[in-house]
Amino acid sequence: MKILKLIVMILTRIVIISLVLVLFFSMMAGMYYKTAPRNIRIAIVDEDHSSLSRSILYNIQASDYYQIVAQPADYLSLQKMIDRNEIDMGIIIPHDAYRDLLNNTEVKLMAALNGTANPSIPGSALSKLNQIIMTLNGQLAMHIRVEDLGGIPNSRHSKGPMLSVSERVYYSPSLSMEASVLPAFMGLAMQTISMLTVLFALLGSLKTWKQKFPFINNVRQIPVKDLIRAAIVSCIVAGTSISIAFFTTMHLFGVPFEPQGMWNVIKVIFLFTLAMESISYLLVLNINNSGILAAIITLIVLPAFMYSGYMVPFEQMAELPNKIGGWFPLRYYLKALYLVFNHHQPLTAAQPFINKLWKFSGLFFSLSAISILIGQIERKHRMKKHNIENNKLNIQEIQS
Repeated sequence: MKILKLIVMILTRIVIISLVLVLFFSMMAGMYYKTAPRNIRIAIVDEDHSSLSRSILYNIQASDYYQIVAQPADYLSLQKMIDRNEIDMGIIIPHDAYRDLLNNTEVKLMAALNGTANPSIPGSALSKLNQIIMTLNGQLAMHIRVEDLGGIPNSRHSKGPMLSVSERVYYSPSLSMEASVLPAFMGLAMQTISMLTVLFALLGSLKTWKQKFPFINNVRQIPVKDLIRAAIVSCIVAGTSISIAFFTTMHLFGVPFEPQGMWNVIKVIFLFTLAMESISYLLVLNINNSGILAAIITLIVLPAFMYSGYMVPFEQMAELPNKIGGWFPLRYYLKALYLVFNHHQPLTAAQPFINKLWKFSGLFFSLSAISILIGQIERKHRMKKHNIENNKLNIQEIQS
């Protein structure tokens, strides 16, 4: 029997350590999974509707770097798609491009870049577009028919390229990273603060109640009123502190934000705090060992950050890590925050991601309610047992 227990213990430890190592190894390997993003979301406005524009469109479609999500009718529609963060880059093929090409006049394509969220993606999109245009220029220099552009490999370049790309970056003229980097890295700290605040609040309540009632040995056995109070107070403290720190940091780094949109950002922060707190709340209710709790929080915080889609863009992730990122609230917090903070969109634009955060909170608080119910039954049972033992001792003292 002892040998069997030993074998089970060894196998259990091997499985746990292996899973932990796979988790951390995959986080590191994910950064090098692909050398460049794939399936970059773009939209193309074809104002020319010519053989040239169809050839350009064909070559862009043939590249595995892009995913053409729309072909809007005009530039204004394209700009609105960037405002809603629906695309990473827009391409405009101008009127009379084919006619200008036939007249030996340079044709400039416009690349409208989404300069918020992850700057590496629109930067890569622009780089790949320039490579495609360079190839087409080389083929034009070889007098390849416009209809056949992209049909054979490029072997030489023209002295003066007939096609070129000019870019315009929205929200960030130099692809400045502050407005996207800071929220992402602050999200790492927000997770930790949200989880630790409720952890310390509940462990403090447990210590107080154990002094009054030594038979209480688990947080879930604390009276319901104190458990609810700890959850509310910790959420207010963490959410308010994070909001103040968020806007103070943005001010210190000179990141512009619209005062009228502050309350939308604060609502997203508080909802994210609530989602993270709900996870920590469930853990603290059922685990007494603070060392184990700290290890679990670390295992939640680091993968959530690495798979949030910022450090490693979704396009570079393998399928499994991409799915794992969806298991954590941080991904949906960042998606919602970029819309209301970077893109100045109303809260309704971020509703799908807000709903995800509500689902996290609802799920873990529901599980916490079940744990609390079990804990209250345990406390009553322990109290009854404690009273019986005290009565026996009293009887023995009287008899003696």
